[in-house]
Amino acid sequence: MATQLYTAEQVLALTSEAYLRGRYDSGVNDLRGTWAEFDEPRATREQRVAARLADMDHRARVRAAREGRPYRIYRGGPVDWETGRPVRHRIAS
Repeated sequence: MATQLYTAEQVLALTSEAYLRGRYDSGVNDLRGTWAEFDEPRATREQRVAARLADMDHRARVRAAREGRPYRIYRGGPVDWETGRPVRHRIAS
């Protein structure tokens, strides 16, 4: 039976990896325990994004009303800086 010998650098690398893995596992277990303390379901990413978009839409409607202008849903594309209206470029053919 052959005996395996390790250098000081190998021992340091192994113990460092074990320490870091233990810290990671401890953090993950702590996080899971925190989640388990609350019974209500957590919002999915889609729900959080939908909530942010609804909040932005609400704020845009309030600002438009405060400024006395009609609210328009932004459909994408370039917008005139002064009027806020979409810019319609004609494509030369």
